[in-house]
Amino acid sequence: MDKHLSRYQMLFSLGFIFMLVAAVGAFFAGVEVGSSRTESRYEAKKLMASAASAKTSYSQQDLVSFYHTVFSPYREFQNEWLAMEKKVETRNIPASSSLLKDLGDLADEKRKEIGSVRSVPDTGLLASARNGYLASLDSISQASAAAAKAASGQPADSFLASLRKQPSYKDAARKGLAAQKDYYSSMLKWATGVDGSIPSEAVLTGTVQTSAWKSYPLLVKIKLMADLLEKRGKWTDYYPQDLAGSVDALLQSGESQRLHASSINELADVVTGTGAVRGGDFWTMKSRLYGKETLPQLPFFLPPDN
Repeated sequence: MDKHLSRYQMLFSLGFIFMLVAAVGAFFAGVEVGSSRTESRYEAKKLMASAASAKTSYSQQDLVSFYHTVFSPYREFQNEWLAMEKKVETRNIPASSSLLKDLGDLADEKRKEIGSVRSVPDTGLLASARNGYLASLDSISQASAAAAKAASGQPADSFLASLRKQPSYKDAARKGLAAQKDYYSSMLKWATGVDGSIPSEAVLTGTVQTSAWKSYPLLVKIKLMADLLEKRGKWTDYYPQDLAGSVDALLQSGESQRLHASSINELADVVTGTGAVRGGDFWTMKSRLYGKETLPQLPFFLPPDN
């Protein structure tokens, strides 16, 4: 028997070995590609998660820019509107149709101003706050148009009562206060990045006991007061920090014990019901009550001369 391999058998053996090597190489190449793709998908998910996280935190520049381009223009209108209500209420004179028309025009003007802002993110709390302010101005524009028609010859007290019952008026206040709450919520997101001991969220879900309130960081207290104002659905000429400061002043003085008030909700009722809260009160109380609490450098947290 011829023990030597024929030429055909030799070629067949070499071909088989080559195919085997190629198959093994393809297998390991596939493993490498699959591993690479898995890592790429993992990295992509990490980047997406990072981007999502970035949208829930804010820099001080974000907050300052929003203050000047959105919050301040809205408050300018709100203050003008509240000044009209106060004038009608205290002087007992009916609001003129022309004044209400002017206020409606001012609402439209501020809406265009805020709507043209491009520095606000498309998503997140600041975007929600801006949308809320825009919707509020739309509603109050409708309320002012309806009130202008009803103002002539109507006594002051009945005019205000009917105005405040208007669905568009209530809607304007509700949306504006919800937007304010979102803005203050964004401040908590900022604060967490500055001081990890400050929670990124705080929600007023019911009664807050004074014992718990005393341990809260200042920004948490202010945010809870923003929640409280939203729940009440009434515009005010003071800020949430003014209300928080008035409540803390009452606690510091010991008056809360004399009043037998065990919750912040009760104390807020006392100071608002007696007219003890005024815009700018926070400035006069800040150094006495709060020391070096973490706050963003926003104009309404600073003395007027700053």
